Amino acid sequence: MRRRTKIVLAITFMVAVLVSAFSYIYISQLLRQQVTTADATASNLTSNLAFLATKAAPDLSSTRVDTSNPQAVRRAIAYYLGTDRDLNNFLESVVGSWPMIYDAAIVDSEGNAILHTNPDLIGKRVPDRPTFQRIEDANFRQQLRLVYNPPTIYDVRMPLQLDGEPFGSIRVGVSTVFLKNELTPQLQHALLFSSTAILFSLVLAAGLSHLALGPLERISSPTSAGRCAIPRRFSPP
Repeated sequence: MRRRTKIVLAITFMVAVLVSAFSYIYISQLLRQQVTTADATASNLTSNLAFLATKAAPDLSSTRVDTSNPQAVRRAIAYYLGTDRDLNNFLESVVGSWPMIYDAAIVDSEGNAILHTNPDLIGKRVPDRPTFQRIEDANFRQQLRLVYNPPTIYDVRMPLQLDGEPFGSIRVGVSTVFLKNELTPQLQHALLFSSTAILFSLVLAAGLSHLALGPLERISSPTSAGRCAIPRRFSPP
């Protein structure tokens, strides 16, 4: 292999390694930021829903509800939650205001939806989903696999206490489709940048090696050596 070719390949390989490393760090940090933002948004929504639910449920001891009957207490709380305007308006705005949120629900201790962004699921059992903590705790490669697997909904949950007793939980679903849609353009940009940088380094390395080694190759060529050779003098016999 010629010296010029070796230099070109060495420079190109070095640039490719550096570009790949920087792209890896950039994408991993970007994905981590998206995951953190999604978790913070969902956690904030669960806190707001918990506050509004607590505000909507009155002190049942001042009502006609038989507080010694757990079923009556739960029915009363479900009624107050379902008729509170602030709570329901906020719940309805969740999906439209935050694109990464798939749905939100207030679920009782038996897993039945008291309130849900999908009205068809109210009163029905809400299926269990994996928690969003699974994505947060994963490393970069695992996060990529989770995000680019078939679309999955992960829940951010918060226990809910009403009237001084555990009532159920608040669940906010985060879709991996959002993370995928946010990350894919950045991956494409990073891939385009990496390819351009490697191609540019290849052309630049070829040009520099030609300028640096061209004169040396011409000097060391057989033709140049013949031109520079000093003719011998022969003595007459």
